[in-house]
Amino acid sequence: MSVFSKQELLKILTSGCDERIFLREGTQANKYHLNPINFSGLFHRGSCTCGTLTPFGEEVAKEFTLSYEKSDYSEILKRQTKRLQALLRESDEDQFHVYYGPSGSDLMYLPLLFQAILNSDKSIINIVSCPEELGSGSKAAAEGKYYAEWNQFGEQIPIGEQVSELIQSDVHFLSARAIDGSVLDRKKAIRELINQYPNQPIIGNLVFGSKSGIKDDLDIIDEFTDGVMWVVDMCQFRTDRKLIHDLINKGVMIMVTGSKFYQAPPFCGALLVPKIWSDLMKDLPADATAGLVELFSASDIPLAMPNIRMHLKDFKNQGLRMRWEIALREMEEYMSVNPNETNALIRRWSQVIIGRLAMSDTFRLMPDIELTNDSIVSFMVLVNGNALNNKELKKLFNELILSKHEGFVDCDRAFIGQPVQYGEKSFIRLAIGSYSVRKQMENKKFDTRNDLRLIEIIEEYVTKIFAS
Repeated sequence: MSVFSKQELLKILTSGCDERIFLREGTQANKYHLNPINFSGLFHRGSCTCGTLTPFGEEVAKEFTLSYEKSDYSEILKRQTKRLQALLRESDEDQFHVYYGPSGSDLMYLPLLFQAILNSDKSIINIVSCPEELGSGSKAAAEGKYYAEWNQFGEQIPIGEQVSELIQSDVHFLSARAIDGSVLDRKKAIRELINQYPNQPIIGNLVFGSKSGIKDDLDIIDEFTDGVMWVVDMCQFRTDRKLIHDLINKGVMIMVTGSKFYQAPPFCGALLVPKIWSDLMKDLPADATAGLVELFSASDIPLAMPNIRMHLKDFKNQGLRMRWEIALREMEEYMSVNPNETNALIRRWSQVIIGRLAMSDTFRLMPDIELTNDSIVSFMVLVNGNALNNKELKKLFNELILSKHEGFVDCDRAFIGQPVQYGEKSFIRLAIGSYSVRKQMENKKFDTRNDLRLIEIIEEYVTKIFAS
């Protein structure tokens, strides 16, 4: 492209994933009421993967669009992988391979594939922690089913059907929270399940930073160093690099996305796979891969794994490469700042938000908030002392997001985390992302005026919508 076009940029950004990325004809917004290039005037405190560009991200996207050549795709992919490895590795040696996926949900299929390659004649025991706080498609993907109606190739796929007869997943979901909202300790249940199936291939899907910031006790990994393929969902990517290094060294796979904390537009996922697993699989037949031909391309799989790549089609996903380019540039900028300083600012932000919410009769902080990530604050919304249910919170969310508001500094719209349901109850979230943290630090002035105004606006809308 010789001339930059926002419409061309939009076309690329909304390609190469499932229907969650599509814009609706009437509103030119996705299902979350956002358009990735329409970020002007938006105060973003969402914790999900449906965000917009930032001003910085738009500049990166513009550069990428102007310089992109389809013939350079393999080189772009190689450079992005090397940069991601350089950001997250512990030494000069790359200790892990990077497997890509259009979204975090797609990454759930890969450990199933790996176990099917390593144990072709056995059903896989798939333990999944905190399913109600994972991505919307992760539960179906964990069961080995198509979770969406469209794939990255722009083709319709049979949602709800099994992706492959060669991949059999016996799933055990372990809830995140008890009925009262308190965070459950899932270690005992995980331990019992592992001991119950001593001769079966097992995947242990843990979470470190769920939608509300819940963190599994990762010490369980040290109890079962053999016989379990451990996978930690860090798709929110709200963690320091030391933990990533420690887990990779233990042979743990890590799921990440660039479109949550690092505020790239949706969707861009990657599974970091310690090389010990690739070494075990690379010389084995990978016939089970044929069942994933509608989900992954050869480019999503490392060059070191020709046995898997040979079963997949060649496809150049420009949208995925652009989204990862935006995420990587943001990661590089953020990680160049002293982590003690960024973590201190996030903790300070969290304290202000928690303090303000605690002062109001309209809100009730979720139990065990001290056990969750500082960059996400989760809370219930009350009317006459009773918590709104998921349907009511969705109504509040929709009206809040679709309206313009007064009283903000340099913006007139807001976005927050969508409602999360657990049992019959539900809560919403405010979350701060990397670009927002960087802007605060660049301005050398801690400023929560818009955050406090947003909480006021939520109070006003609760009264407006639900007051009798």
